[in-house]
Amino acid sequence: MEGRASTFKKVLADFESRLPTAEFVAIDTELTGVDLQGEPDTFEESAQMRLEKNCRIAERYTLIQLGLTIVGRAGEAGEGHLSCASYNLFAFPHVGPELLGREPGFFCQASALQFNAQHHVNFNTWIRDGIPYMSREDEELYFRSSGATKDANREEKTGLLRLWKALCAARLPFVVHCPLDIFFLLAAFEKRPLPRHDPRALAMMIRKCTPKVFDTAHLHGALGRFKRLGLVKFFEDAKACYDELAGECGKTVPPLEFRLEDETAERYCKTDDTLAHEAGFDSLITAQLFAYLRAISPACVREAANRLFLYRSVEYLDLDLAAKEGKVGTCMFDTSRVTLLVAVLDTPDNSDAARLIASAGAGYKWMDSMHIVVVIRASGGAAVRKAADLAAKVHGVVSWMVFDEWRAAQVTSSGREAEPVMKTAFANVSWDQAAPLCNREIGRAHV
Repeated sequence: MEGRASTFKKVLADFESRLPTAEFVAIDTELTGVDLQGEPDTFEESAQMRLEKNCRIAERYTLIQLGLTIVGRAGEAGEGHLSCASYNLFAFPHVGPELLGREPGFFCQASALQFNAQHHVNFNTWIRDGIPYMSREDEELYFRSSGATKDANREEKTGLLRLWKALCAARLPFVVHCPLDIFFLLAAFEKRPLPRHDPRALAMMIRKCTPKVFDTAHLHGALGRFKRLGLVKFFEDAKACYDELAGECGKTVPPLEFRLEDETAERYCKTDDTLAHEAGFDSLITAQLFAYLRAISPACVREAANRLFLYRSVEYLDLDLAAKEGKVGTCMFDTSRVTLLVAVLDTPDNSDAARLIASAGAGYKWMDSMHIVVVIRASGGAAVRKAADLAAKVHGVVSWMVFDEWRAAQVTSSGREAEPVMKTAFANVSWDQAAPLCNREIGRAHV
């Protein structure tokens, strides 16, 4: 169902009617910008640094579309039948005299607007008929503090905030594909600036909106069996995996079918990529992807609640840890059992080195064209021996470093104050001993 200012009352009524029987809601957004010039995501950034950056991005840009898919049990259809009702809502900040000199403004990133235009976003509809919205904080300031609590047009002016309040009151789990959507929703409907330097306050703000957040991008790494991270491709791979498991003798996965409701069926009956990057469609794909992943590996999905993916990082945002201890970053690897190294390549994009690392039994992740994170499944002295053995087998690597030390060196060289690094899995074994051993093997390989 498409939502505009002219149709919002009907859309809101339909949305609210589905909340009591819902299991979860999947969320997607289309935005006027998604990153900051001169600040690319890098492995040297800590989770706290990335948290602060995501807050600044959400405060700088704004929503174009908000996509929501409410998922619930499909009536009497039987076990495993899920109903999906999707909403594609154009959102534009409220503008009016009660703003008291605080008229909203936002930046637009040229590439983001071009991207949305290429995917058929109607900017005239967005500006002319986008549903107005304001944050809870602004509502308090504009209407209660000013004494205008009986404004006859208040509901029209707060607009999408009414839908957001209804959603938060339903206490449904949120499902996203990458965490930036969450930051934009907080900035749009809760308050700005966000508490970027206080992970506990940010985590508690999220908890007031939803008991749990599931990030399918984080689940991609947690399950470990899928290669393609892009939303539609990941969905295709998860569906294929589910179909394969369902076709095996003994049926190792529960039954799962989707029923698209009313206008959702009319618009999104084909799950191809012709409507990709329309927020409503992407929220539907996110919902179905999550359902497949939950069926494939329910225990892993349960464990992944409140863990948000970070691109180009070995950490994730841990909302439970942030709420409890005020710390937000957790390494995605068990560093008591594995060791993370950085392989520095001799030539850019050396795929042979990556292939040799994999064939030697180590995991890896590209950092950039010249660096690879290598995962050795050992710690202490065993890790040193495995690292030396790996170095002897892998050509095209000029040097090796412990990941934590590499990141600390990068931070120091950039002039920033170095943050405490993660505890290395080499335990009491000095890398001053291990690195020469690895690099000596490199020299032997070239003789």
